Amino acid sequence: MERKIDRQENYKQYKRKMNSILFLLMIPAILMLGSFLILYLGNLVSSVHLGTIYLLLLMGYLILIFALTPKFLYYKMHVNYAKLLINEPKLEKCNKHLFSTAWIDHLKKDGYELVQEDLRHLILCKHHNKLPKLNNSEASLVFLVIAKQDDFDFYGDEVDQGIQAYYMKHKDYEKVIKRITLQFKKYDMINEKAREEVETAILYEAGKHTLINLTFIYDNKGGLLGLNPGDWYPSKYAYFAFKECKRICDIKD
Repeated sequence: MERKIDRQENYKQYKRKMNSILFLLMIPAILMLGSFLILYLGNLVSSVHLGTIYLLLLMGYLILIFALTPKFLYYKMHVNYAKLLINEPKLEKCNKHLFSTAWIDHLKKDGYELVQEDLRHLILCKHHNKLPKLNNSEASLVFLVIAKQDDFDFYGDEVDQGIQAYYMKHKDYEKVIKRITLQFKKYDMINEKAREEVETAILYEAGKHTLINLTFIYDNKGGLLGLNPGDWYPSKYAYFAFKECKRICDIKD
């Protein structure tokens, strides 16, 4: 219970920081619009002088937007991440035997293309022109990174090189700016290290760019540990990521 309270407080802290940036962006805009209407409708300043003044103010406001937007997006990402961590990671029963040859073959038949494989991991990818059952979604790439060893680093050079090799092979997909990566690793039993890996996620959105990395841990009893979003998802692409994991692992809602 204490841990959940700490997570809620962490979420509130990031939300306050995000809202403070939003406040700094909105207040100048409201003041500029309000003062403009007063001066213009009251005919207190000539149109020429008014235009010159507000052109300068607008330029200053644009500089403020460019300066604060990266901070806003940074805090927004942390707000979404912190909110996902409020609930404890959830262990769910898989109806497929993960990490088996049959499972990998099923993924390939399902449209996932083998990108890279060695003794430590394998990577598969599936391209979607539009995500299934998701309205207004754009072209997306879904990568599956399956670790063969429990000390494999999902954020190391090996994975990055594999993804880059995929882009080299499929030049047209370099323009796809929605990327979802589902990362799977097997532990004999769920321990604190496994929970820490699950809680290491990326939920990045800037403009139309989306980058989502989620980690799932499979145990020897057929359970899959992952983040527990409950009924809330930070975006429709995050929603798809969780649902796709359940689909390919045959986890019932």
